[in-house]
Amino acid sequence: MSIFASNGLAASSVRARPSAFVGTFVASVFCATVVTASVAVAVSASQVPSSPKQYAVYEMGLVFSLITVYMSVFVIGQVMSLAVSQRGRESALLRAVGAGPWQIRRMVATEGLFTALLALPVGYGLGALVAWVWFGALDASGMLPDGMALHIDLGPLLAALGMLVVCSQLGGFIGALRSSRIRPSAALSAAQVPGGERVGRVRGFVSLVFLVGAVMLTGAAAAGPAEDAGDVIPLVLLAYLVTTAVAGPWLGRLATRAVTPALRAVGGVAGELAVAGSRARSRRLSAAITPIAMVTAFSLAQFVSLAAAEDLDATALFGTLLYAAFAGLIAANTLVMLTLERLREFSLLRTIGAETNQVRMVVLAESAITALAGVGAGTAIACAVVAPLGGRTGTPMSALPVWAWTATLGTGAVLVWAASAAPLGRMFRVRPIDGVTRRST
Repeated sequence: MSIFASNGLAASSVRARPSAFVGTFVASVFCATVVTASVAVAVSASQVPSSPKQYAVYEMGLVFSLITVYMSVFVIGQVMSLAVSQRGRESALLRAVGAGPWQIRRMVATEGLFTALLALPVGYGLGALVAWVWFGALDASGMLPDGMALHIDLGPLLAALGMLVVCSQLGGFIGALRSSRIRPSAALSAAQVPGGERVGRVRGFVSLVFLVGAVMLTGAAAAGPAEDAGDVIPLVLLAYLVTTAVAGPWLGRLATRAVTPALRAVGGVAGELAVAGSRARSRRLSAAITPIAMVTAFSLAQFVSLAAAEDLDATALFGTLLYAAFAGLIAANTLVMLTLERLREFSLLRTIGAETNQVRMVVLAESAITALAGVGAGTAIACAVVAPLGGRTGTPMSALPVWAWTATLGTGAVLVWAASAAPLGRMFRVRPIDGVTRRST
């Protein structure tokens, strides 16, 4: 297959499922925006003479850059994997007419590359805007070193380009690996129930390995020098988030079991449908659980640090809000993708008499399951990291007031429901009989 044939298949795939392409594009733009802003601040600080303020700003920009790159790797990877898995039926049809596994992987790689290149200028422009706002916050708080000017040049651009290309190709490879290796007949059958594939034992073993590694890393940080504990916390958070990404299907099933009695007692038919749907789509839900856990864990850990500080650091607050917004938008984008792929399912419910409000109740009940899994996992991660390390950095969990806990957890739950329900209005405008024959909007 030539590169032109790969381009044609990729273009046809995008036209068939535009929502999957838009979801990947939006996630790439978000990641490029934060990478551009963080690298711009770090590079600008590195170009002025050394001083305490220069070191503080440079270290802040460097740490945020590394965290963003780490997060972007599995954020874009998961979104790309979700977008590819949503096209399982199309890949199976291509296999059935003679396409080889390597041709499917090349098609996905081509689409991922084009998406990254299209997202780069948008993310770079937005990142430059965020960098100017960040620079202004530093200036207003008196943290800028003498002579520092903001430089948004090739450095941030190349950093964003490298991150997007690597993450899109890695995520596309992981997502296409399963769909390109499965037998066409099996893929066509599995595609009838999106997300209903069985989770392999290898994934379970890998999640346990990551969990043990995260616990060991936490123990090593707790036993190490107190002055290094604060620098290790982002790495420990990342280790737990990777564990959550791998163990997402089991977290979804556990949350489903926990709320099943309540949903059946209170939700009636909608509760029953939500329980059945969440069980059948546990693999898909892992793509939503991870970013929700990410925004919850990061926000709680950072807010604990801010609450324990004697003086409110405006720069730290800006960085916390920036990353909370980044993770929250990624979570919302993923949830919208998950809802859009269910056009056929909801249309079938409407053809047999379900009203739009009843469909909304099903989505609301499923959102409760997703929120419990994501927000619960994020809270557990924050406690697992801050409880043993917070005392060594002077930021114990007790420093966070009750209202902050309530606001963080409540915001996560509202985000899940709002993002899940956002596409419903557009989907309800499609006639049920037409929606049955379409795959997504």
